[in-house]
Amino acid sequence: MFRIDDCIIRLSRPDDKADLMDVAKTIWQGSDYLPQIIDRWIKERWFFVAEYKGKVIGCIKLSQFPDKVIWIEGLRVHRRYQSKGVGTLLNDYIMQFCYRLKDKDPGRSFEFCTYYKNTESLRMTSKLGFKPVCSFYNLDSKGSFKMRAPEILADYDMSIFGLYPDYIPIGWQMVHNCAESLDFIRKYATVFRSPQSLYLINRTGSKSISFLQPPVTEMEAELPYLQYFFGHRRSLSITLPTSLTTELYRLKELGFWFWDHETEPAENMLVKKL
Repeated sequence: MFRIDDCIIRLSRPDDKADLMDVAKTIWQGSDYLPQIIDRWIKERWFFVAEYKGKVIGCIKLSQFPDKVIWIEGLRVHRRYQSKGVGTLLNDYIMQFCYRLKDKDPGRSFEFCTYYKNTESLRMTSKLGFKPVCSFYNLDSKGSFKMRAPEILADYDMSIFGLYPDYIPIGWQMVHNCAESLDFIRKYATVFRSPQSLYLINRTGSKSISFLQPPVTEMEAELPYLQYFFGHRRSLSITLPTSLTTELYRLKELGFWFWDHETEPAENMLVKKL
């Protein structure tokens, strides 16, 4: 019989990798991005795991983001132990840790992004005082064989992020639109140009392309340049700000859809802040 009192929360260790891989296999039908970044996260500070009788059954990560943001991400609980209080235990531990960090630097804020139907996460964090501050559209599309190499940009400044006055999406991570974020973006994202437009794609985690300009009229001609970063026939993921809501219908005509095949626009990426 599982007892939550037998769980301990501690910092991760290199020998946790196998257990964490087992956790990831039970998340999102085995397509979780955790295996791609486990090695890096284990080397970084503030990667915590939940251990039960010598086995890691969950995890959560804190990351230092620009503008004194502590980003909360990577909350995972093995499917066998979900709905047993493990997620709440991890969240409670992390929040106590965050409050201690804030005591040392009151200017810190705590933020995260989640799927709009992640009811358990939304419920837990609302009880902790997190408030929604921003939202985005995330859509997917079936991939194709057509790929074209875009121009990769290395020399750019914050002026290209005008569509995102508050938060800039880098996959499912978000950074403040401020000068301090430029080095972070250059480290963890790729900015690229097609013959018609400008985009950003994250280098770690679950890939999604952020539009840095409104979708062009000949959007179908753009798709091979987006496909380049996903590979032949791999599904595409794109992120749009809510200011481009009027473009959703046209993108859906091109074959993009919301995860749950919602017929109405769904602001399905929610950013919350404490």
